[in-house]
Amino acid sequence: MLPIIDRYILQEVSKSFLAIMTVLMLIVVSQSYIRILEDAASGTVTNQVLMQLLGLEVLQVLGPVTPPTFFFAILYTLGRMYRDSEMTALAAGGVGLRRIYRAFALVALPVALAVAWFTLDLVPWVNANKAQIMQQQKDESAELGMAVAGRFNEFSRGGLVFYVENMSEDKQRMRNVFVQNRQHGKLGLITAAEGYQYTEPDTGDQYLVLVRGHRYEGVPGQNDYSVGDFAKYAILIDRNGSEEGVLPTKAIATSELIGSDDLRKQSELEYRLMFPVAVLVFTVLSVPLSKSLPREGIYGRLMLALLCYILFLNLQAVSGNWMVDGTTPAWLGRWWVHPFMLLLGGAIMLYKSPRMFRVLLRRLPGGSR
Repeated sequence: MLPIIDRYILQEVSKSFLAIMTVLMLIVVSQSYIRILEDAASGTVTNQVLMQLLGLEVLQVLGPVTPPTFFFAILYTLGRMYRDSEMTALAAGGVGLRRIYRAFALVALPVALAVAWFTLDLVPWVNANKAQIMQQQKDESAELGMAVAGRFNEFSRGGLVFYVENMSEDKQRMRNVFVQNRQHGKLGLITAAEGYQYTEPDTGDQYLVLVRGHRYEGVPGQNDYSVGDFAKYAILIDRNGSEEGVLPTKAIATSELIGSDDLRKQSELEYRLMFPVAVLVFTVLSVPLSKSLPREGIYGRLMLALLCYILFLNLQAVSGNWMVDGTTPAWLGRWWVHPFMLLLGGAIMLYKSPRMFRVLLRRLPGGSR
């Protein structure tokens, strides 16, 4: 059974952790839901996959969100204890920093292991499922059944835009179609009485076939402007590309990244490992960063900690680009970010604690006694 002091500290940190995590997840879920709704409104995704994508978004952010949540939970808890003189009372009772670190280590290690599972196993699985869903949505977007009557529909990444007045009940044939597309660098406008989809059996390429219409190509008034009538006209909607089924790097299983010679895969593996290590690094930094005088406000320390974590996130992104571009050697990779943050935290504490700085100078060789 844990001593009462350890249980008290862990209880306070757990309450702060749950409160901060709840707020952050509400913010993330709200933003994700708005973004997914915008995709649905634009026709990128269907209504059937809205909740599925939202659930995947929530699972995806668990790994990146947990380290800062745990970091700020410790900062807030210790800051409050310093403000209310509880840390002073504990110090008077013989509870030093070693005991405080021991209490946090009891929870930091399980949290780091949980984050490791999130980033090494759960997040790649989520990204793979999202990639699969988006590929299915892309395939379905070439289907005329996805077209909406009475509005402009966009396909082929904006290369084909058409307006349908109405559709048949089975949504297989369009009536009174207006099409804008670009071929060989020339803008063309087409009006047709009917339209339907056709898939080439050999290649799998998908076409929009228009029946009984007119085509206008070029700029009116110029010599190359042309007008033509047709009984049947086919426009390529989607080509059956060879990249289908290729997973992005962030969706590749961690077991496939280990031992790879590809710098991008090495960078992705180290990126996934940075978050569980960050839990331990920022646990070490949180105790001295939270130190303040009794009745002193804690929000200044929280702001300083927030700036430190923002710097960590920026270095995390920059380190990946430097590793892939060859700016930093492959053996160094992205691991230098964590020691840099520890050194920065130590420098901040020396600056904030002149007495500690003087003690350190005296202990250096040649220092004054």
